[in-house]
Amino acid sequence: MIARGYLKDVKAKKVSWLWKPYIAFGKVTLIQGDTGIGKTSLLIKVIADLSNGVYPPTMFRECLQPQEKGKPLTTYYISIENGIDDTIVPLFDLLGGNREYVQYQEERNGHFVLTGDEIRECVKMTGARLIVVDPWQQFLDNASSTDNNALRNMIREVQNAAEETGAAVVLAGNYTKAIVRSDLTKGLGGAELNNTLRSILTVKDGNDPSERQLTVTKMSFLGKEVTPVVFRQDEKYKISYVYDDYSMESEDAPVEDQDRSGGRRLSKGERTADFIREILADGPLDSNEVKRRVNESEFSMTTVNRIKDGIVIIEQQSDKSSLWRLKG
Repeated sequence: MIARGYLKDVKAKKVSWLWKPYIAFGKVTLIQGDTGIGKTSLLIKVIADLSNGVYPPTMFRECLQPQEKGKPLTTYYISIENGIDDTIVPLFDLLGGNREYVQYQEERNGHFVLTGDEIRECVKMTGARLIVVDPWQQFLDNASSTDNNALRNMIREVQNAAEETGAAVVLAGNYTKAIVRSDLTKGLGGAELNNTLRSILTVKDGNDPSERQLTVTKMSFLGKEVTPVVFRQDEKYKISYVYDDYSMESEDAPVEDQDRSGGRRLSKGERTADFIREILADGPLDSNEVKRRVNESEFSMTTVNRIKDGIVIIEQQSDKSSLWRLKG
């Protein structure tokens, strides 16, 4: 029999965010990337901050905002790849986390298997608002690990459990394929599984050798491009977010430069826009030349990418390069 319902009976609701616009409550989020790229370190940073009631920095007008404080949140962390005592706890302590708000899976009490019922039980027993499974591929039952149909059904069940409990479920995983065309097809299950997942994040190298980027590869309930979060990991694996100068200012925050009209002083965003117009004033530039000029300036490529919309048209060339030119 066909199951049906009426839209008139549905009450619309907004997405509730743990980390806007990256990780939502009541949703399953996949974070993937190459081995050793910093996925676990970034997640431990998030967990440590949440244990102190410090929430990850959100994006507003494509700019990273300062972290806000609120009520501490409990996390349930599930991992057998990383040693709790010699890997997770030292990093967690380095980041100043509060251990009272983090519980973890003890293997001697039984092996965790990723299912909807297990997620429900985790939330019931721990009260966790965030559940992290890292790496999630190691917690599959035999059917889900070998059959894509079973894998998709399992993900749907975990999604249902997340929605019912209101918990944010984060699955961290490594890429399994070396040569593919898209980030969406590198993980276990390939493109078919990623059609089931509603939110996929990717950690990859940043523009600076010391930096990484957390990017939104897919987010079906958001429906728009999202500016990457840039973070840095030092030699002790300590994670810190990279705030562009513009992120810390309002659009009209005063700086030393005087406005072209001779009155109000320019904000960082306005100075960046002027810089873009200046380098493109004599005609279009190849994207590599744009990057070269940015690197020689006081600005960063991250800032330029945030400000360029409404100013620049980017044209893809036949040789796969791109050309920047001013609109109008």
